[in-house]
Amino acid sequence: MSSRQKKAKVEKKQESARFPNGGPAKPAGKAPEAMVTSRHGTGVVRRRGKGFSMGELAGAGLPPNLASDWGVSLDLRRRSVIESNVSSLKNWGTHPGAARRIESRAKEVEEEIEKVGREVKKEAVKVEKKAEKVQREVKKEAAKAEKTVRRRAKPKKKAEP
Repeated sequence: MSSRQKKAKVEKKQESARFPNGGPAKPAGKAPEAMVTSRHGTGVVRRRGKGFSMGELAGAGLPPNLASDWGVSLDLRRRSVIESNVSSLKNWGTHPGAARRIESRAKEVEEEIEKVGREVKKEAVKVEKKAEKVQREVKKEAAKAEKTVRRRAKPKKKAEP
């Protein structure tokens, strides 16, 4: 195992320790990009920022450690809160493409559940048949044992001399 693989294994263990049940589900799609405004001459220009401010994360209800785990870029120097950034974080993963992917995945999961359910029912029928067969065999054996006990319990007639 290479050192890169060992590091990846350690990181995965640490992540699973941090979220033992897998943690909250990451929204579908790429993380949104922060937009900032800057003044150039007489106008205001919107451009891509280095990351979201802590205030924007708080406004969206996203904890900073979870945001960084999910790949959301953070800019700890920024203090401004831009409403369009907050709304993009809130709406992350709810665009129509993501919804279609989620719906198609849900259908796949439902089909898989139905398939597994059918297989389980088949196995249950097999087990029931086998159980019935075993019960019949047990009854036969019990009847044989009862006959044997009755035969042995009969008093034997002694031959008179």
